[in-house]
Amino acid sequence: MTKKASTLTDVARIAGVSESTVSRALNDSNLVSEKTRKRIKQIAQEMGFKINTLARNLRTQKSYTIAVVLVVSSEEDQSASDPFLLSLVGVIADELSKRNYDLLLSSHPGEALENVPELVNQKKADGVILFGQGDDIEHFTEVVKPELPAIVWGQVAPGSGYVTVGTDNYKGGMLATQHLLETGRKSICFAGHLSYETEQRYFGYQQALKDAGKQYRHHLDVRFNFSDAYKTTKALLEEGQFHYDAIVAASDTIALGMIKALTEAGKIIPDDVAFVGYDDISVSAYTTPALSTIRQDTRKGGEKLVELLFDRLAGKPGKSHILDTQLIQRSSS
Repeated sequence: MTKKASTLTDVARIAGVSESTVSRALNDSNLVSEKTRKRIKQIAQEMGFKINTLARNLRTQKSYTIAVVLVVSSEEDQSASDPFLLSLVGVIADELSKRNYDLLLSSHPGEALENVPELVNQKKADGVILFGQGDDIEHFTEVVKPELPAIVWGQVAPGSGYVTVGTDNYKGGMLATQHLLETGRKSICFAGHLSYETEQRYFGYQQALKDAGKQYRHHLDVRFNFSDAYKTTKALLEEGQFHYDAIVAASDTIALGMIKALTEAGKIIPDDVAFVGYDDISVSAYTTPALSTIRQDTRKGGEKLVELLFDRLAGKPGKSHILDTQLIQRSSS
């Protein structure tokens, strides 16, 4: 005989509360204390009670979905498969799951940014988390209006009216450069494409050199992917134009692409060229040599993005948040 499915009434009876309280608890209403919500959810789970999500969504006029949108300016930019972004999106997914929300992952070319508000207007998502402000802050400011429930990953940009979560890029650039100077490096190059975010890292790099009384400053324009870093470095080596003994890379993927080209050319890391990357992606600890890097805390970043977005959904005023950066020293430097 098939076991009869548990109902809202059954859960309310076992929990010793009203059906409306059960409904509010399962929909994460702030009208029910967190302790009571957890207890009711546990009882519902043990009883095998399933929410009719379609009926719930129609009733509440919510999608119970958050859109995570990556805005890309060109094919050479970071993609949704970028290790750092994947790590951050993974944390966001975990945090949304705790709130019984789904995640909609989408990639938009820069010119299609104005379509992002339609995700909310058409009830495809209740709110949006955006990546990719670097090259197009003015466009972001035009689209991400105060009425749009959205949070942007990145450092606060002058004149932008939206709420952001990001790391202290200027400090990160300084830490990486100071570390290489302390190891006795003389010809330190910054490698990375200068969007607003990486420009702050570059300014930190420049300031560290200035503070040390160094005049040597050089920049390699390299996109945020392994392939471009590898090809650019290989070309410089073939032309006899690679004259650096240290690299501050704007991302770990850039550092790893450059290291591959250098080791293929017979260079020894860090004896010939030392490296500090940026992001501390998981693989950086397991490369040969292990990559020194500037850590961006994806756990704290993902948690804060979701926290601030749900504050916006609850009608609370938003305030941008800056995460600290940390030098992780490994054998590449």
